[in-house]
Amino acid sequence: MAARLRAFDWASHPLGPPSAWPEALKAAVGICLHSSMPTAIYWGPELRLLYNDAWSSIPAERHPDAIGRPAAEVWSDIWPTIGAEFASVMETGRGISHFDTRLEMRRGDRFEETYWNYSLTPIFGEDGRVAGLFNQGNETTLTVKTARMQAFRVALADRLNDVADLDATAILDTALGEIGRHLSVASVSYVEFDRLHGPKADRARWRSDGSLSVGLDPGEALAEAPLSEAVEGRAVSVEDAALDSRVAAEARRRWEAAEMRAAAAVPIMRQGRAVAAWVLGDGDPRRWDSVELDLVRDVGDQLWLTLDRADAAARLRVSERRFATLFEQSSAGLAELSLDGRFLRANEGMGLLLGRAPSELSALNILDVTHADDVPGTASRLAQAIQNRQSFSQEKRYVRPDGSTVWAISNVTCLVDDDGRPTGLFKVAADVTERREADSIRDALVAELNHRVRNNLSAVQALARQARSDSTSVHEFERAFNARLMALSRAQDLLMRETWVAAPLRDVVADTLAPYAVAGGERVTIEGPEVRLSPNAAVTLALVFHELTTNAARFGALSDPEGRVAVDWSVGHGPTGPAIDLLWRETGGPALSPPARRGFGSRLIERGAPGELGGSARLAFDPAGVSCAIHLPLSRKIMIP
Repeated sequence: MAARLRAFDWASHPLGPPSAWPEALKAAVGICLHSSMPTAIYWGPELRLLYNDAWSSIPAERHPDAIGRPAAEVWSDIWPTIGAEFASVMETGRGISHFDTRLEMRRGDRFEETYWNYSLTPIFGEDGRVAGLFNQGNETTLTVKTARMQAFRVALADRLNDVADLDATAILDTALGEIGRHLSVASVSYVEFDRLHGPKADRARWRSDGSLSVGLDPGEALAEAPLSEAVEGRAVSVEDAALDSRVAAEARRRWEAAEMRAAAAVPIMRQGRAVAAWVLGDGDPRRWDSVELDLVRDVGDQLWLTLDRADAAARLRVSERRFATLFEQSSAGLAELSLDGRFLRANEGMGLLLGRAPSELSALNILDVTHADDVPGTASRLAQAIQNRQSFSQEKRYVRPDGSTVWAISNVTCLVDDDGRPTGLFKVAADVTERREADSIRDALVAELNHRVRNNLSAVQALARQARSDSTSVHEFERAFNARLMALSRAQDLLMRETWVAAPLRDVVADTLAPYAVAGGERVTIEGPEVRLSPNAAVTLALVFHELTTNAARFGALSDPEGRVAVDWSVGHGPTGPAIDLLWRETGGPALSPPARRGFGSRLIERGAPGELGGSARLAFDPAGVSCAIHLPLSRKIMIP
């Protein structure tokens, strides 16, 4: 710089040749040129500028034309701000200093926000008055912006924490708005990338004035040079689209339509791949400095993590709501248990199963509601499930508050944390009481069926033997045997209708006499209270009434159109207790005389029925008609409902 000053044409300059300069100016210039600090001297009424090498970067492109020029010309862009300070020091002789002072300084063809530390010190002439100013300083723009960016990062982190529990839209709105206002840009967009198809439409966009972009979609802009470099993981910026040769003509027209002149795209990287990008836009040309782009990159990383957590939390909330709905609405019993078996929560299905309100179960242990006989097995299975971190199924009994027992099939799962440590138990239970009862009935029916089949085979064999001994011809044997088989079959049909539990006495009588009751209108009358017959009793009495009906149809009242049969019974008392007294009476038929011999039918009536059912039976062949009096004590075979 000393050489440049020596070569300067001072002869025609207002300051004159250096040899004629005042001693104060010579001394000040000597100090300035030998200082390692950025130092300048403003001399004379017009504050003509002289400076050293360290200070030459401050005027930037104004150097070296700034040498010897008045301060108001050199700093015309900031003179409205600093001019009064220069004048004050010149007038008062008191120096000033500033730290991190903001100055809107023109650099190139645009103004930029800059920050400075500087001091103005008076230089007194030989007459004791201020003849010039000694200026030292340096630019602190990078330091100030870095500190501000760091403070912004901390503040934004707090803001994102405040909205982290909200949905992604709220998080994006917060982040984009904060960074847009902080950087004073026209728009900020967040664009996510598709691994296969590149940029997608922007997920969110913030605009300083709330207006819509007309022709520039950030997703489309990222698909074209130069912003497309962001897809490859490189930050890229455009200071002025109108002058940047990298912006194609068609893209430039879209930028102009959207009134956008400057843009920057900063990728967000994950595992070496760009997964999203910030797209910043401004309506005026703008120089994007590294501090701003670094801030955007850091905030992008922070935003990605926050969105990832928010998306995971949203999925978790959806899953929890779905589970809560299933938990509450499931007809199956669901419950969460502590490791010691206490109910932590239970749904209505579990409450219905156990006969308690779900809220009551929180004071109980699973063993408290388990049948005493099943407690040891349940406790053992629970301990094994916790020890082995496994699930198990168990069919067992629960006891309700009223003492009733309910069967349920349960599946118990051991819940573990991320480290595999047991944290609790989850239980699913379904009521199988009806199924167990159905199984019991089925087993009983199968056993009963086996018993009945054997009995029926014995009965068929007996019928065949008796029919053979009483028959004088094959034809007579076939008729008698088939008729008795049909009677046995009707009894079986009746029992099937009653599911082999008990058959009504009235139905046994009515089924046997049905053909004659329909044909003769009032020929048959049946009267008596309701009596239920066990399967054995129903078959036995069906055969008895078959024999009586067959005899009446062949020889007695039912063989004559005017004949009548009346069957009635009542409940009375016999020698051993309550009993049924049943009377079969025939009237209006041909005159009868006692048979010469007793056949199978008579023996079945008088001996078979009492032998099977207890009581007695008396068959009388009066001339007016056959009668049969049967006395049957009440028992498990003969019952009154």
